[in-house]
Amino acid sequence: MGKERFGWTEPTRSVEDALEDAFPGGKGWQSVRFVEDSGNLTWTMGRLAKWVKEELLGNRNPFWRHGDKVPVPMNTEFDTGDQLGPRHWVGYSRRQICFIVAKSLLGAGTEGYQNGLLRFLEKKTKHDIPRKGDFGRSWWGLLAACAADPLMENGQQGPQLLVAKAEEYSEVSVVRELAKRVSCGDASLRVCRYDDGGNGIVPSELTEVPEGGCKQPAAGHPGNDFMAGGLAGQATHDISAAWLGGYVFGNAAGLGGGQDERLMVYFPEVSALSFFLSQDSKQPQAPQLRQPVWILGARRVFTGIDGTCRYNNPPMLDPAVPMTSDLLTVELNGRRYRMSSSRPFLAFMSENQGFITDPKGPKLDRAMHLIRRNKELRQRNVDPNSKWSFEKQVRAWYRAVALSSYPDHVQPILQAIVTSVGAGPWLAGLWFGDSQLGFLASWLGHAIAVGSWGGSGKLPLDYYIYSAFTENPGNQCFVHAKALCHACLAHCAEAPLPNESFWLPRNAYFGNFSSKSCVPDEGNDCGEKGFADVLRAYKSQPASALWDDLEAALQESQGNTSMTVFDLLLQT
Repeated sequence: MGKERFGWTEPTRSVEDALEDAFPGGKGWQSVRFVEDSGNLTWTMGRLAKWVKEELLGNRNPFWRHGDKVPVPMNTEFDTGDQLGPRHWVGYSRRQICFIVAKSLLGAGTEGYQNGLLRFLEKKTKHDIPRKGDFGRSWWGLLAACAADPLMENGQQGPQLLVAKAEEYSEVSVVRELAKRVSCGDASLRVCRYDDGGNGIVPSELTEVPEGGCKQPAAGHPGNDFMAGGLAGQATHDISAAWLGGYVFGNAAGLGGGQDERLMVYFPEVSALSFFLSQDSKQPQAPQLRQPVWILGARRVFTGIDGTCRYNNPPMLDPAVPMTSDLLTVELNGRRYRMSSSRPFLAFMSENQGFITDPKGPKLDRAMHLIRRNKELRQRNVDPNSKWSFEKQVRAWYRAVALSSYPDHVQPILQAIVTSVGAGPWLAGLWFGDSQLGFLASWLGHAIAVGSWGGSGKLPLDYYIYSAFTENPGNQCFVHAKALCHACLAHCAEAPLPNESFWLPRNAYFGNFSSKSCVPDEGNDCGEKGFADVLRAYKSQPASALWDDLEAALQESQGNTSMTVFDLLLQT
């Protein structure tokens, strides 16, 4: 895979005008003093404007080694929709990313390369233009953090960021063979019951996510989960679409959408890279980086987000965002770099998007209500000829998490930085899969993948359970056994749930659009067995045993969805 270098077109607006677009009359601007800013300065709009003009854009171009042009990878071998091919990587310094962001906010493009970042910033939506909405404010917040970064003083490049793409799919048969050699317990599962109606209590025989990564929300503020952060080195799993950032292009200027879309506001370096690394001429509605991909060195710059998304309007710049305290020294291609280790970012999707093919109408509406209750037969697909079957979900998790999927040069950096993977109801969010199967696919895929990291204990899976995850609220309650499931569903129904916390199709609501976002407790939807029962039964068994038993149980049920997946699996 080669690369090309691109110069910049002239800007179309001044720094002051661009700031005014995002913060008209100063409205919404948050003057901030960062804890790790060695200059101990308060960053006002005026001070930031001066820094961008004089220090970032007025000094030596951070791409001077490339003739002041931006190097972009050129993927010509694979039709991925972005510029990065499978098992390839690209790196930029923080100063370089801030330079790209500032140029784009001022309306400057790249000559000969229609990068998605500028296109997104200028794309009109029914709400606003993104550079005037939350995304514009997010990237100005990033520039404020860059201005305060001690590692960018005096023209320094700052820490390194790295984007690494996974390999193409392996055959399912390869993953099945690997499953015979590992134990389900190799996933080193740790659990956080995050605001699910159980006060965070995890059964004593299970392992809990360490306290730093599992803190309950209180007093109208989020706690610590895998989206809010708190556990050093824990990867934030972006439950993405086929491309990072989901369906924001042309649809959103600010907060809204599912988990994937919202994370892009809080991780502005991630969203900038996602858009900049694609021009997507073949599918122009989504100039965004394709999954599965690691983004290393990025930071969560804003506070207010968690898996419930109840507290995230407006995002607030985090004065405590690390700048020096989270740095590690890594080696890449024989050179040493400093890199942030606080929030490694892993994006990948499940393979069940679009598995419900009914046309719009009453039939689809009925199916959607069954789906959200884990009662739709098509959720339980185990046909090896189907692209939505359970085996494809296990393979998807394995492919995205396995260390061996990524470039050889990047693997030691991943091992140095990533300490665990934090995840929620993958497969069962806006793709509306069965939450019990989502848990099983995650557990199986992770157990198989960690062999490439060195085996059991090398990369724990931190699994977070919610009563009201931002996508499909209430559905994850069904991973609990009966009593806990009922309590979880009741908590979802009772808790304050602002409309803007969710992005569900209208036919996914149970009645009134403004108040019936949670799955209702129908009495018999909660099963006798929960995920803890499955763990007890299979923790010491080969991953292949669980995989085989599950598919056999679903095949033998012959379309009867009156019993839950867990109950079918564990029935005697």
